[in-house]
Amino acid sequence: MRQLIILLIFLLTGIYNLNSQTFKFSDPTIVSLITCEPGDALYAKFGHTAIRIKDAKGMDIVFNYGIFDFRTEQFYWKFMRGHTDYMLGVYPTTNFLQEYRERKSSVWEQELDLTQSEKSRLIELLNINYMPQNRMYRYNFIYDNCANRPYEIISKSLNGVVVGEMNLDDETYRTLINNYLEFNPWAKMGINLLFGVDADRNISSPVASVFLPEKLKDFIQSSKIISLNNGLQERKIVKSIKMIVEGRSKSDLKMSSWIVHPFTISFVWLIVGVILMLYKKNLDAISNKVFDSILFLVTGLLGVVIFFFMFFSEHPLTGNNLNILWLNPMNIMLALMLWKRSPRKFFFFYNVIYLLMIMLYLVVTLLLTHSTITDFVPLLVLLFLRVLWREERLLHILFIPTEKGLRFR
Repeated sequence: MRQLIILLIFLLTGIYNLNSQTFKFSDPTIVSLITCEPGDALYAKFGHTAIRIKDAKGMDIVFNYGIFDFRTEQFYWKFMRGHTDYMLGVYPTTNFLQEYRERKSSVWEQELDLTQSEKSRLIELLNINYMPQNRMYRYNFIYDNCANRPYEIISKSLNGVVVGEMNLDDETYRTLINNYLEFNPWAKMGINLLFGVDADRNISSPVASVFLPEKLKDFIQSSKIISLNNGLQERKIVKSIKMIVEGRSKSDLKMSSWIVHPFTISFVWLIVGVILMLYKKNLDAISNKVFDSILFLVTGLLGVVIFFFMFFSEHPLTGNNLNILWLNPMNIMLALMLWKRSPRKFFFFYNVIYLLMIMLYLVVTLLLTHSTITDFVPLLVLLFLRVLWREERLLHILFIPTEKGLRFR
């Protein structure tokens, strides 16, 4: 998950030519899996993976599937659509490691116990991947990224199959990703808003978790290569493991201040909304109109973002998003209509449907998926209370009691 600067460093070295299609190594060669621990920047929060190859003549390079160019035309629009192209880059290991020293992220090297034929096959596959027509690929955070690709190419090079176990403790994609965002609550909140119910599926296979570099490291460390050459044979895939860059401890990471935490801000918003309900009981009071306009506008805009990722983005895990039930794009229209008296009947019936949608969201997420976003609970409660309060006021304004029941005024 490198930015363009790494590619520029590589080009400036002049040691290896990007137009070259093949790399030749002298025997013996050492093949290693490199795992870089997470950094502070959001793009580095999940760590990184690369393949390192050293030979007897001193060639020492890494194959890195995490190169992208943010200067690509309409890069951010393509990123939102899930149309981001990454590429395989090759450059000296010293340049690769320098970035992580500066970032103060630890880097681990696992030397792989491969036969000579397996090493040759791996190098052949890497050279094929590095051909100009092959080095670009469509990036997918879950299914095709800088960790999936090294695992896939190593697996294809083996004279056997990789068998390993890893205790995932009923982990889901959501919980695995959230573990990396504990110190970045705003990013955690945003990603969880965009995730749909697919993110709450249990990860049944350890291989499904290797989209995260550290999970790949753990899986490879515990795995064996099982082959049927001259009978059933097995061997550990990792010959040795060592830390080649010592970074700061994870305990040194600091949580952002609770004052600017999403939960704190949404809780303050809840308190303000309740106070207005208690002391400004007039539905048409300016303070109520301003507050609810902001509330509906914010939730509506969030709903637009969710709607976009659900239907116009190819990012994994963003479909079937239940958050659309309470973060409704139509709230934008309500924010504007609050300043007019004529659509009150529309408001009344819309609120009935909206309250049912919020309750449906709570029932499904609390009882079935257990994926309610804790940081947004105060905002969800606020929205429910304000809509319910408005509905009660509209009931008195729009209806009069008769012997046959309520009727519109």
